Amino acid sequence: METRPQLLSRLARSRREQVVPGMFLESVLASAGAYGPEVVARAREHLSAEGQLLENYRYPVKAMLEMLDVVGQAAQARGMSYGEGLFQSGWVAGTSYVRSSVGRMRAMVSTVSGLHRALEGIPSAAAQAVNFGAHSYRRVTPGSGELRFMEDLIGPSWNAGMVVGSVKAAFALDEGRLKYEISVTDEDASSFLVRLDW
Repeated sequence: METRPQLLSRLARSRREQVVPGMFLESVLASAGAYGPEVVARAREHLSAEGQLLENYRYPVKAMLEMLDVVGQAAQARGMSYGEGLFQSGWVAGTSYVRSSVGRMRAMVSTVSGLHRALEGIPSAAAQAVNFGAHSYRRVTPGSGELRFMEDLIGPSWNAGMVVGSVKAAFALDEGRLKYEISVTDEDASSFLVRLDW
């Protein structure tokens, strides 16, 4: 899993014009709630210059990374790994998305088309959500596939959590049915593979 120095390295090179939707930041705040109101308040401090948080408004990825850093540190204080805290935050985002009206409609279409088709849609969804990085998908076997993230500033833990959480929620998969493996391919974990087996 990802480490704090890797996230801080991506944070240091992020630019103001690199943005994410408010929905992502809302999910980070929701995941911070698992660690108590003081952690939510610390995470929210990174939004003070941005004003009110709106789901469809675009915010600098810097704010999201700063908030994720608060969540990762809170996870460590509870005996978890930093990366696991970020993964759980992404999981909250994925399951929340599937529960939203747009997410429910996409989940209905995906469950009819199958898991490969659903995963093939992730690169285009990522391109609509963020304006950095490159994303692709390839089928490996009939029951496995691989998502490739290149120069994705959010990093592997949160992204993997979002993918696994949304797929499990959309397809109502039993615990242990969907397995994943993350392979980081550069020093600051901005480029990585997420392999899924089902």
